[in-house]
Amino acid sequence: MTTNLLWLLVKPSDWIVYTAVLGLVLWRRAIGRRLVVAAVILVLVLGVLPTSWLLTVPLERRFPVPAKLDTVDGIIVLAGAERASESKLYGQPLLNSAADRLTAFLMLARRFPEARLVHSGDTVPDSQSAVARELLLGAGIDPERIVFETKSRITCGSPRATLDVVAVDPSQRWLLVTSAIHMPRSVACFRAAGWDVTPYPTNFRVGAHPFGFGLPENLEGVDVAAHEWVGLLYYRLRGYTHDLFPGP
Repeated sequence: MTTNLLWLLVKPSDWIVYTAVLGLVLWRRAIGRRLVVAAVILVLVLGVLPTSWLLTVPLERRFPVPAKLDTVDGIIVLAGAERASESKLYGQPLLNSAADRLTAFLMLARRFPEARLVHSGDTVPDSQSAVARELLLGAGIDPERIVFETKSRITCGSPRATLDVVAVDPSQRWLLVTSAIHMPRSVACFRAAGWDVTPYPTNFRVGAHPFGFGLPENLEGVDVAAHEWVGLLYYRLRGYTHDLFPGP
């Protein structure tokens, strides 16, 4: 079973659709009406109550932003902010809601001008790496400073693929930039590869208060958080990582 198929089966917001459709099909039976009621309950639990916030906070706050950074030898940003298909269609680099990954990466690159830079991860057939290259070089990054790792397709592929293209001394300090919600899974992958990176989370999704979001935002937030929790469990069961929920 592929990870994409697994996610289709466990995506929380889709449970609402599956339950409601099945309930309507079986409406003339008692089980059908119960399923429709269950779909309404799912909407309330996943979309109205602060379920999204409760699932997201432990992930986003697991690794704090480093309070003090003196020497940084290298900076890695994980792909995922790039809208590859749309960028190809419209002829300009376009980003999604994870754009903070690249803005933080740019700021850190300017703050530490001697640090080596890596953009890790790609997709096929449309290339996230090509979008990042156009954006980062267009923003003034010296092409001699940055390496674009294009072989990894999943988070746990990035550490080893990156190590294949850059020589890293274990004593060096490398920052890992990715979305805060994605950081625990990313750190678990890098640690499993024997690389003790310094997490630099960005693209925080939730604030201090659990309420105040609309139904669509809550449902999307539940899906994103559930994807990370399922990913942590799946990677651990497959042996990709050594820790189910790594900490600082």
